[in-house]
Amino acid sequence: MKKVEIVGNTIEYEDFGKGNPMLFIHGAFSSGKTWRKVIPQLSENFHCVVPEWPFGGHKIPMSDKQEFSPIGIADLIAKFLEALDMQNVIIVANDTGGAYAQIFTAKYGENVSQLILSNCEGFEIFPPKKFQSLKSMVKVPSYLWLLSKLFSYKPSLKWEMTFGLLSHTLTKEETFEFYVKHFVADKLIRKDFKKLAIEWHPKYTQKASKDLRGFNKPVLILWGVDDLKLFPIELGRRLNSIFSNSNFVEIKNSKTYVQEDNPNDFIESIKTFAIQNLPQP
Repeated sequence: MKKVEIVGNTIEYEDFGKGNPMLFIHGAFSSGKTWRKVIPQLSENFHCVVPEWPFGGHKIPMSDKQEFSPIGIADLIAKFLEALDMQNVIIVANDTGGAYAQIFTAKYGENVSQLILSNCEGFEIFPPKKFQSLKSMVKVPSYLWLLSKLFSYKPSLKWEMTFGLLSHTLTKEETFEFYVKHFVADKLIRKDFKKLAIEWHPKYTQKASKDLRGFNKPVLILWGVDDLKLFPIELGRRLNSIFSNSNFVEIKNSKTYVQEDNPNDFIESIKTFAIQNLPQP
């Protein structure tokens, strides 16, 4: 695992392959390991950079210098790219990471060559209704500690109130190891998550949806069709309608975590689209 220092904070990341840069943005409670099934093949054609964003699944806590509003997260992504001297990147995002990818692209679109979104927030949905209570519950004393105890009981990770709505295939052991392990172990990680969740608000995604209407670079929207309660396919189609240069692909047998449930279709859709839309020399 590599590390980069950004304004007094440490961001861990891995990178694989060579070629045009492809930056991955995972969702809340997630980590770079959510991409583990798709990186080996995508890195055959692209330089895949996979950070551990401070969204609750990260290992190194952030300092008080980090601004956790969606604009602060967009700025963090920009500073990360600057620190690694990455330009004209292909953004690949899922779940909450898709909301941050939209906000980042709306502000820093000149540094985005292609935008690839899969099941994620948009418009008035940030966060989804099923998890709306998190915004207020994280403020309740000891709530996050209790949540960490719940997550440490691994069978709970398949319940609908936790991760059951997000994936068909993810096991409770994988969910613990690749998603919530550090949240369970470290109160400072839980503190970071609290700062993140408090700031979720649809005003950010609504503004991004307006600003992105002027983004005319290639956009691919991949949508798991079995995601019925968090990000239904109608939301994906609405997101697709924002853009003037976009493709919409339905991914079968997938809930929110398309990269977990149907990695083969995820990989092939991205490879075909991204290679076709590479800048001509």
